[in-house]
Order: sequence, then structure tokens, then C-alpha cells
Amino acid sequence: MLKFSRLALMALSLGVSMQAMAETKDSTVVAKVDIDGKKKEITVGELKRRMKALPPQLQGESMDKIFDPLVQSSVDMAIVTHLAKKAGLDKDAEVKARIADCEEAMLQKAWLDKEIGNLQTDAELKKAYDELIKVMPDMDEVSFYQAIFRDKKKAEEFIKLVKAKSGDFDVALKEGQGKDAELKGGKADYVKVPELPPALGAALEGKKGGVLVDKPVEEKLGKESVFFVVKTIDRRAAKKPTFDEAKSDLKGLTMPKYAQEVIEKARKDFKIEKFDMEGKPVAEAKTDAAAAPAAAHVG
Repeated sequence: MLKFSRLALMALSLGVSMQAMAETKDSTVVAKVDIDGKKKEITVGELKRRMKALPPQLQGESMDKIFDPLVQSSVDMAIVTHLAKKAGLDKDAEVKARIADCEEAMLQKAWLDKEIGNLQTDAELKKAYDELIKVMPDMDEVSFYQAIFRDKKKAEEFIKLVKAKSGDFDVALKEGQGKDAELKGGKADYVKVPELPPALGAALEGKKGGVLVDKPVEEKLGKESVFFVVKTIDRRAAKKPTFDEAKSDLKGLTMPKYAQEVIEKARKDFKIEKFDMEGKPVAEAKTDAAAAPAAAHVG
């Protein structure tokens, strides 16, 4: 089955959502595919359904830039679905079993999402937020200039060039790019130091604004290396996220907890019998509530 990986990546860079289509009728046809003499129509409603498969954070911006690739993806999927059926794969026992598994999984997810959503109230999420802020470490963030090389000697020469330009990184970078079209670099806005690549973070750790790191910083990319030349612009304490900023992440962090609560509550309404690999009944393990407190004091 085709997935949305390429489309999702494209959507990430373009800012995707369904707002531009909100007032368009779901029945509006946006493409037709002639399949064995029959017209397969792609509608706005189908595009909206496909949009829901993308990450939630991609569903809050303009839709216009993603419209064409989304339509093309839907057309391609219609063609592949037809070819799969033509090959008889829809009647294949293993494929049918996998489809049934997918259907069950979607039902399970839809029900769990609904029940978990009922528990993830703002009040509950705020409790999780308060606990998170307590343990969240203080950290710095830094803005800096960077130039990136594949050759260490070129990086060393660039450091000399920056010094020769009285530390003016911008001037040195423009001059360097005039001689080497492959030279990449520029200004990096504030980034939390722990979120930087390891060697780069270590090189910038503790550096105040205006400091040129006088040795190339090597970062491994598989078997290859790249070399950074960096100069700090500013350093400041990173702000901790507000509740609204952290809310989406908090839902993800608390989901396992609430999922367990929902499942344990549902389980109580059903009689469950378990058997071992030979089909013999297995006694359900029970917690000795009376012994539990005493066990906590052992040692």
C-alpha cells in the first residue's frame, strides 16, 4: 500500500491544512481517471480524508500549495488500487487478513482516541504541565554564524579569512562563496544547545556572543565528515514553553497513561479466561492488597 511519506515531507515545508477547502463542497470533482472505460472521480471530500492522514501540526495552515501534489497522489493511488484488484490481490487470503487487521486497528484507535480525549481535559493536562516544568532543566540557547565544509583544510583557511576580515563572518562568507559555489553557511537563529549536533553543541557550550571557535568542528555523517566553522552571535537562557505551547506534546506524553486507564476500566466489564500454550487454564495473578503495604517497608 502506498504511503504519504513523500507528501508529508512536502507538506511539512509548505505548511499544509484544509482551511482553504473548508467552504468547498465535498462532492466537487478535482480529477477524473479513465479506468477500463469508467471514470473514477477524485473529490474534495476524498482529499480532506487523505489530509487527515498527515501529522496534526500540518493541518493548520494554507492548503493552496499542497493541492496539486495531493490531487496527483490521489490519482496515483486510484491507479494502483485498480491494478492491485486487477491482479486479484483483493481476493488473496493474506491480503484480506491484513485488511481486516487494518480495519480492526482503525476501530480500536478511533475508540481509544475518543475515550482518551475525554480524559485529557485542560485541567488534567495542566497538572502534567506543572510536573513537567518542575523537572525541565534550565538550558541556554545560542544564535551563531556557520560555514560548512567537507574539507578540513578549507575550513581552517576560512577561519584565517574571518580573522583577516576583523572577525566579520558575513564578509568572509560572501568572499568565500564567491570563490567556492559549494560553500554553504549563514546565520542560525536561536537553538537550544542540547539540541545541536554533539560536537557542535560541545564547541558552543559556554561561549558568549561574538566568539569565533578557532578550530573546525567535525561532525560525523555516517562514514563521512563535515566541518563547521562557527562564531557565536548571542547567548541567552532558553524560555520554557507555555502551557498552550506544550499542550500538543503533553497530549502525546500523557496518552500511554490514559490509554492504560481506559483499557483497565473497559476490561472490568468482561469475563476473561486465559490458557497456556497447551490449552490449559491459567489462573489470573492477583495482587495481595493486604500484603502490599507491608512489602513496601521491607529493607
